[in-house]
Amino acid sequence: MFGPQGFAVFAVLLVLFAAALFWLTRVRHVALKVVAGVLAFPPAMMFGVALVNDFYGYYDSWDDAWRDLTNQAPASVARVPDLDGRLDQVLREAVRERQARKNGFAMETTLPGPQSRIIRQGVIYLPPQYFQKPYAAERFPVVELIHGSPGTPGDYEGRLKISGMLRKLIAQHKARPVVLVIPDADGGLDRSTQCLNTVHGEQDETYLATDVPNDVAGRLRVQRPGPAWGIAGFSEGGFCAANLALRHPDRYGAAAALSGYFEPLRTNRLPRAVDPFAGDRSLRAANSPLKILARAVPPTPLPRFWVMSGNAAQTDMVQAQAFMDLVKQYQPQAPFLVIKGGQHNYVAWRAAFPKMFTWVTAQI
Repeated sequence: MFGPQGFAVFAVLLVLFAAALFWLTRVRHVALKVVAGVLAFPPAMMFGVALVNDFYGYYDSWDDAWRDLTNQAPASVARVPDLDGRLDQVLREAVRERQARKNGFAMETTLPGPQSRIIRQGVIYLPPQYFQKPYAAERFPVVELIHGSPGTPGDYEGRLKISGMLRKLIAQHKARPVVLVIPDADGGLDRSTQCLNTVHGEQDETYLATDVPNDVAGRLRVQRPGPAWGIAGFSEGGFCAANLALRHPDRYGAAAALSGYFEPLRTNRLPRAVDPFAGDRSLRAANSPLKILARAVPPTPLPRFWVMSGNAAQTDMVQAQAFMDLVKQYQPQAPFLVIKGGQHNYVAWRAAFPKMFTWVTAQI
């Protein structure tokens, strides 16, 4: 009731706005009218913000909103400045703690990109089994998670509570233990790169599909990129998951797109609008999952696909259905989850991710 989406927030804002308007109609002095008008503006603006938050489901709690405003990692994520230099020390300390064997270990750390020349922060979650003796020699499969735009890697933990979700599914034997890798796909809230290699610009595809998997596989007890790696994402991240899996079928065995689109948008935002393909139509087609699957000969091996859309988001539904029609030519049993009444928002994604984890961990 008292959270960012609670009735009390809307009621208080309405009362404040009404009070300011009432004062505006009652006072006669021009200066006081100006003051009343100024005071009426903040609650009206915040009411609009609250409506947007309620529709998209961005923040469930005031803590989530504060972490986003202050650019903080969620409290459950430990900051590890250098994955290379301190990882062994951090993990040794974690192994000695019963908490890691019970809840796993999430860390925010630097993920370097030697080929792309991109260096960004990312989040890695190691499941409880990573620290348990029966799994001491196990090399874990990996799911690489791509956030939307605007967004950050912290959205997965701060807004979706992804590690707790996965941990619960594993405990219920509905999912298998996997390592989650959540890189920064855009490099800033005001940016959108669609995980593409921009002509004469940033090489985000190389960073996400080559550098990050190689870096993680070289420093953690995980499988090498390939059939034991999955990739998933929501919104722009859904496009990224489908496109990167099709363009790098040797590095991903499964891909899941939640409320994604399947043809690249005309421009990226870096932060100004830029055509990532510099007018090259063949390059644009080579980065369109719809066109890639429509070819006479699809990529080999073809990654397994899982797609979700909310049926109240018409554009999402049309794109998802078109993509699944092509996928089912090669994978007749490919799952297509439709969330009844679902919008393009975190409410729908929170409902879909547990089902996605059950599927993807069985594939990889």
